[in-house]
Amino acid sequence: MRIKVAAAAPELLPGRPGQNMANVLAAISRARDDGASILVLPSDLPEDMNQGALERQAGKMAVYPITKPSLSRDDLLGHHEDMDILCCSADTPTTVSSHYDNINLAGLASHENMAVVVMACPQGGDGSGRLYTGQCLIAQNGAILQSADGYALARVTIPSRETKAPVEELVTDQPATPWTPFPEMLPRVIKLAADGLARRMMALGATQLTVSIGRSASSLLALAACVAAVDRLKLSHKNIHVTADGNRANQIAAALGVTLGGEAGLAVDGTDLTARALDGAAPENYAVNATVPRSVARLVMRYYANTCGNMALSVPIRSIVHDDDSQPWELYDFLLHYSLVYDMPKWTQARLLEDTFESRFSHESILAALDHFFDNFRRPAACLGPEVFSLDVVH
Repeated sequence: MRIKVAAAAPELLPGRPGQNMANVLAAISRARDDGASILVLPSDLPEDMNQGALERQAGKMAVYPITKPSLSRDDLLGHHEDMDILCCSADTPTTVSSHYDNINLAGLASHENMAVVVMACPQGGDGSGRLYTGQCLIAQNGAILQSADGYALARVTIPSRETKAPVEELVTDQPATPWTPFPEMLPRVIKLAADGLARRMMALGATQLTVSIGRSASSLLALAACVAAVDRLKLSHKNIHVTADGNRANQIAAALGVTLGGEAGLAVDGTDLTARALDGAAPENYAVNATVPRSVARLVMRYYANTCGNMALSVPIRSIVHDDDSQPWELYDFLLHYSLVYDMPKWTQARLLEDTFESRFSHESILAALDHFFDNFRRPAACLGPEVFSLDVVH
């Protein structure tokens, strides 16, 4: 039997119960209009919502967790031989890293349990840096049928339990080089940074931003996040006050229509994770790049330059990103990943570094990067900014 299933993550804003209720009702209505038999919502719905109104809106459609209890993320890999569809309301923040974790988990659970997996993660945040971007997933037989932020819909086949379902395609793994997003995930880095910044602005009641741009890809990424944040809040680019270092930075500011000079509102710091770890940089203001390594910032801004459709903007961005290649950022960020996430010692990492990069860097360059990193590495202190990449220690 084939049915339609949906996952939706309506945006929830602190202190706006009426708007939140309307957003949830709209999500239910959309899935019902699409002909879905099952809808999965995140489990973080506010308790003060009108349960009766939500159930009436659902009609005959099963809505998890409103009309039926849903599974948690931790429950997903349990044995559910008697369940054809696993409806999971995941409550973890959706960083770039957890995007892949959720994809792998949904794909594996759908294969191991011979079931369809429908997962919805929250969308929202409180301005403190914890972001929930509403990742929605539908998986069957180890294959991801749909993965999108906010809403996903797919037609699935209720599996037969007579034989184990084959894996139709491999579930996407993490990239071989730590931190590096797949190409389709590059715009997500800007989106997460901008979402965190926009929520911080709403929490403070700020409508103006101040940011500096110069000769690093990270400073350009901070500006891109500022532009996306004011666009999200439907504010003018003139509300962004930019201190530009150099002619190319001035060209970028002019192409984006921001205000050159002056300070107003919320100060935004472009310090990246690599600078925090190697240079001891300690951001004093809201740091949109606090968990973004420099090598990723370079990839994101190269993508931004290639897709913005504005030559006056893309040419100076490409030039700055190209010149920001004076250091082996990929090597440093490889070591940074294993130091922060796994607390791996120097000589354990040395072999990993050599095996990964021997075809692209000389033995001498690899050893020099290894020595420089461990001579200067300091675990970054906590600071205020969005969690774009997870820095959780795994042991």
